[in-house]
Amino acid sequence: MGIGPARWTTHLVRIGLLGATVAACSSRGPERAFLARRVPVARLDSVLKAADSVRLPLAAARALLGVTAESGFAARAPHDSMTLAEIVTWAREEQARKRQADAAASAAERARQDSIRKLLEPLLAVTIVKKMYLPKDPASEQYEDYISLAFAYQNKGAKPMRAFQGDATFLDTFGDSIYSAHLKVDLALAPGQSRREPARIVRFNPFRVAHQRLRDTPLNKMKLVWETTDVVFADGTRLSLAGDHEAP
Repeated sequence: MGIGPARWTTHLVRIGLLGATVAACSSRGPERAFLARRVPVARLDSVLKAADSVRLPLAAARALLGVTAESGFAARAPHDSMTLAEIVTWAREEQARKRQADAAASAAERARQDSIRKLLEPLLAVTIVKKMYLPKDPASEQYEDYISLAFAYQNKGAKPMRAFQGDATFLDTFGDSIYSAHLKVDLALAPGQSRREPARIVRFNPFRVAHQRLRDTPLNKMKLVWETTDVVFADGTRLSLAGDHEAP
């Protein structure tokens, strides 16, 4: 009895799937043999270079290439010789552990910075006392335009300061940023003391919108937001967001 059209189609599909399975199994033969191969861990890089024609799943290839790219990975491996499949499994576990360790370190650093930021925040009061636009004046040998900014600083802490630095951000009436800069101030301040430093000069760039807004916005229409990032005290101790320093 012959095979009807529907059954014939089903029969062809089954044959096609079987053929695909056989082909897949056949193509995976070199891959499986390669992953089952036991090699000295210290020679993994040369083993991989000699096996360029072997096709591996992307995840396995990334794991192998990842461990070979790390210095000292052979010393961290659990055994001197391992199968490539074992190395792939170990590499994936190492990558997972590294991600967890990095996440924990990042969380710890954020917590440290938050703690230091709370200590730094009340130590300084920074105000801008004068802003001027200085157009170029070749007769006075000034060949570029400048913006002059004069700041005043007050030590509101209990310890004398030798120097400090931080981020100054100018906001408009709506709270949008006009201009920002990082300031390093080498100015000694006793507790409670206020001092004004010489004006800072910004070379005006007419193509920068921030410079245009800084020039054109009146001082009484701007708000200065200051964040202290580093304080060096007179006794040599230091409080910093950038790294671990002795706290006051």
